[in-house]
Amino acid sequence: MKRVATLPARVLWNAFFWTYERASWQYDIMVLAILAFVWLTPPDWLRDPTASGMGPLGWLLDPLR
Repeated sequence: MKRVATLPARVLWNAFFWTYERASWQYDIMVLAILAFVWLTPPDWLRDPTASGMGPLGWLLDPLR
């Protein structure tokens, strides 16, 4: 009997093993998620000893205060 994976399981499997084809919308979303993490994660959250402050996220939120 063949076991069928549910949609969330397939999405997680494809994302973890990066099985999406280049130039597909899924690939583009994965790349955007990685770039957002790299650019928007404050250095303080990662306990980076060479950086301080809130980084680009702080710059975006500072005018709202």
